[in-house]
Formats: sequence, C-alpha cells, structure tokens
Amino acid sequence: MKIRFFSLLILFLSMQFGGEAQALIDNKDTTYIVVGGAVRFNTMYTIYEGETFPLPTENRNGFFWDTFRLEANGQTKNVGIDFEYRFYPGFNTHFVKKAFLFHDFSDRLQIQLGVTQVPFGKLEFSGNSWWFHLPYYFGLEDDYDTGIKFRWDLKNWTYHFAYFLMAEPRGVSEPGYGSFSSARYSYDVIPADGYNGNKERNQLNARAEYEKGKILVGFSGQFGEIYNSNTTNSFIHWAAAFHSQYSLKEEAKIKFQFTHYDYPNSIDATGNPVEHINMGAYGFNTYQVASNASTFSLGLSYEYKVDWGPISSLTFYDDYSYMHKYGSIEILGTEYDFVDSQQNILGFMVTAGNTFTFFDIASGINQPWLSDAFGGNALSSGRGENVGQTVGITEEGAINPPKSNPTINTRFNINIGYYF
Repeated sequence: MKIRFFSLLILFLSMQFGGEAQALIDNKDTTYIVVGGAVRFNTMYTIYEGETFPLPTENRNGFFWDTFRLEANGQTKNVGIDFEYRFYPGFNTHFVKKAFLFHDFSDRLQIQLGVTQVPFGKLEFSGNSWWFHLPYYFGLEDDYDTGIKFRWDLKNWTYHFAYFLMAEPRGVSEPGYGSFSSARYSYDVIPADGYNGNKERNQLNARAEYEKGKILVGFSGQFGEIYNSNTTNSFIHWAAAFHSQYSLKEEAKIKFQFTHYDYPNSIDATGNPVEHINMGAYGFNTYQVASNASTFSLGLSYEYKVDWGPISSLTFYDDYSYMHKYGSIEILGTEYDFVDSQQNILGFMVTAGNTFTFFDIASGINQPWLSDAFGGNALSSGRGENVGQTVGITEEGAINPPKSNPTINTRFNINIGYYF
C-alpha cells in the first residue's frame, strides 16, 4: 500500500513537472563539491538543585571540546549529496547527522533519499539559541530519520511529503557511558537497554507552509509505528503542530509553535502498558518521556548590526517552552499526576566572520539536561522528591513521588564555534 502510494505520487509529480525537468536536464553540467565543517568549544557554570560547583570537573564548569564535524555537499548531472558526520569527544560518541542523495526535477520540486530532516514544525528549527526548544528533547525538532522526502514549492506555499522506514542508524559510543542504541544526533524511541525493545518504523509526514511579506504560518502532521522486537507487537504514534513567524522588520522576529503528540497504548520493552516512552541520543542513557503531551514554544530575537573589528552583529534572543503532560503514575495505590516541564533560554549570539559564539542563561524545570541527575523522569512524571532516584519505590523501599513544586535549575553556558 505504501509503495503504491509513493509510485502514484512520483508519477503525478513527474507529469506536472516533466517539461521543466527536461529543460533542467538539457542545461550544461554544473558539477561541484564543497567540503566544510566546524569545531566548537564549550564552558559552563551550573546551579543545580540549589548547589554550585565552583571547581572544574569533567565537562562541568571547565572549558572542553564540544564538537568536531565534517560536512560535504555536491552535485553532478543533477544528482546531489548532502552529508554531515559529528564527533563529540566529551561524550565519547560519534555518528551521522545527515546523509542523503537529492535530485531536482525542477526549480520547484526536489526529492531526497537517505538520512534527512523530518519535515515537522518550523524548519530548520524553531529555537534561536544553542539549546533548541523543548520539542527537540523528545524528537519533534530538528529530527533526522531514514527515508524518502519530497519538497514542492508553489508560489507562496512550500509542501513536504515524506515516508521514513526507520530512525537514523546508530553511531559509535562508549559501552559504559549509556544505552547501546543512543549514539545518534536526534532523540528517537530506542530500547532502554541493549538492542531489543521499542523502535521507530514506518512513519509518514506531511507539512505545508505559507509565507507572504512579514508573515509565515505552517501546519505539520506525523503518523507512525513503534515496533517492539521482544513481543513483535506494535503501537502507533502521531503528532501535529502549528507554527508561525512574524518579522517586525528584517532584524526582529517572533516565532510561535504549538505541538501535540500522543503514543496511545504505549508499552515497555516487555509489553506492559505504560504512560511513557524511552528516548535517547548523544550516547547517554535513555530517559522517559510522557506518552501524551502538548507544548507551547515562543521565541523572540533581534539582530543588531555592528562594525567592531571582526564582529559584524549581535543577535539577542529569548526562547521559552512549556510542556503540559497528560498522565499519572501509581505508587502503592496512590495516583500522582505528571508534573509539567519548562525551559527558558535568555542570551545572545556574537557573529565574527565564521565564528559564532552563544552566551546563554538556560533555566529549566524538569528539563532533562538541566540537573545534576541527567534525564531520568524529567519529561515524564517529573523528577522525584529524591532527585537522584527514579520516581516510584526507591532501592531502600521508600516512596519517591514526583516533586509537585520542583526546583528551577540554571546553567550559564558559552559555546564558541568556528565554521569552515
């Protein structure tokens, strides 16, 4: 059924753009290849759970190598390639971010095949900072999967249609550092331990965006399958989003996005019904994400042009996300509602030639990366009264319910990147 649908789609688009495609083929060859990359360094100062850590330790309050990445894109005879591979020395992991072939049927229609960005929400991403918005941390911003995608530009409209067979392939990570399958750039549903468990399969995406003058609005839809390799059973998931952008003038922008997703009838690795899913990336252990939630994201930015030697602009921004979860957890016969998550990034970016430096004050409530206890239940039930232990029954047999009035954690972060 899926193959027949895409065969008909390709036939229809070929008929619509056949003349333009032939004209493109008749043009002279424009072969090119561009190789680039980036080197980024990071430093931070944290206030987590009311404590500070003034002395540098590994990856905390010191200066360390964040990322090294290699990129290549090129085209010959109207077939192109876009490739990016990333290394994260501080996390002991490396992996493909994107790797796809593309072909332009015309100047309005393109097909991509391989590991490519999922067309969902504001593209390339809705956030302005180094941190993204909260949807990134549950796989609905700047996500990359393996499949086929079409982009069609029609006057003021841009349409995307895609089918993804699976998530992007896993990379290489340190076995003792985290989950076997979490060596990846974007957050995906993966097994909590080892190879067997829940995995993403057979996902359909559709997106439409309209832009005219200062206004941009768009809608996205996603529907897919989660396959459990232990039980051989599957359950569905779906998501929808509305995004918009208003440019007050060239330098000032307001972005808004509403996102809702649902994994109804979700099960754990052994087939038991649960109200969360496990997601992972960057070689770390997986963490829990609520099976059903809505997120509101708002981003404000203003670019101020300067002429200070190599510095050409300062971009000021504030990105806020609120995640409302629909779910609860039962502990010894008592139901505890999931506690919502929030994130705010206040900062600015300095542009100096090919060097981009982000100065961010990142604050979060039940944000998986903003805590001395990474991940855990932050995006599902919320962290427990005992932050360092899983919500439920502790190893000592004590009750650890979600903390109803959680701590605001803060991290001052500087990221310096040179792009070549």
